[in-house]
Amino acid sequence: MGYTNYWHQYNDFTPNEWKQIKDEYDYIKEVCEDVIIDETKKTDEIVFNGMGDQSHETFAIKKNARPYDDQSYKGEDISFNFCKTAMKPYDLAVWNMLTFINRICPNFPISRDR
Repeated sequence: MGYTNYWHQYNDFTPNEWKQIKDEYDYIKEVCEDVIIDETKKTDEIVFNGMGDQSHETFAIKKNARPYDDQSYKGEDISFNFCKTAMKPYDLAVWNMLTFINRICPNFPISRDR
């Protein structure tokens, strides 16, 4: 199993919110340069994991929420997301991102296995 962080993304982030989130991620990359590896490929996402044997599941968040009318997931709550970190050091970067987003976007509920 493993220690897990959970969140719901019900809405797209506004341009202002996304800028703040990206700025916070830039700070995290600087502070955690020996802990995380940035795997971000597009400007509308943030993707990272722990380095080397300190990796577990990749954390990923996108500017736009998944569309509610996606029939592939009919009857499922597609706002729900999670990232298992097994409490490895990069868990602090994941939790920092989630708490930061929750602070600027109150309709972004978060929780964890603690």
